[in-house]
Amino acid sequence: MDCDIFAIIVAGGRGVRMASTLRKQYLDLAGIPILARTLKQFIDYKGIRAVVVVVPDQDIEFCNDEIFKPHGLEDRVLLVAGGKDRQASVRNGLLAIMKLKEADNPCLVMIHDGVRPFVDDAIIQPCLEGALRHGAAIPVIPVTDTLVRGNKEGFALRNVDRNALFQVQTPQCFDLDLVFAAHEHALETKFIGTDDASLVEHLGHRVFMTPGSSTNIKITTRDDLTLAQVLVTLERSKA
Repeated sequence: MDCDIFAIIVAGGRGVRMASTLRKQYLDLAGIPILARTLKQFIDYKGIRAVVVVVPDQDIEFCNDEIFKPHGLEDRVLLVAGGKDRQASVRNGLLAIMKLKEADNPCLVMIHDGVRPFVDDAIIQPCLEGALRHGAAIPVIPVTDTLVRGNKEGFALRNVDRNALFQVQTPQCFDLDLVFAAHEHALETKFIGTDDASLVEHLGHRVFMTPGSSTNIKITTRDDLTLAQVLVTLERSKA
């Protein structure tokens, strides 16, 4: 790709649903912390210029000493302190990247959840290509379960047509200037989005969809961690 590529890995979650004293992104997954496993999917990606990792301010020293150094990552990422919520944390990451970009170079940025360690090139590459063509792209998978709309009394009212519904994953990929403008516009208009794509849509720009994967799971609960351990075992059996 004839552009600079950056990545922001957002790892500011508290892990409430994991019911752990250790934040979910630092939990061990088959001998490697989840966050370190996620980072390895990006730092060696061809053409990547910098990987910015956003963590809670009080965790920066811990991440350097306990997550990055043991896995040889301390010199390969830029640590940035997060904000009061995910949206503010991503903006902090974008501000760090804006300082790194060269003035006239076109740039793409991938924004990824630190607790999605099974992302791979088959997801990343089409999403980057979609962002290069359309300015914004997100990986999605079709919704397969039956969906119903319910009322306040707890009764199902009707089935929802799932044919046009998709589950959104990360990395979400954008033209850097576009997504930065979207975050600035959201700040000015006091808009809180569900993800970065919703901020781009709020700015008035369409978002292109690319194929995600059912294995690109977000680890937020103990059940997710159990599934992740199974996925690691399957990966090793294929190696």
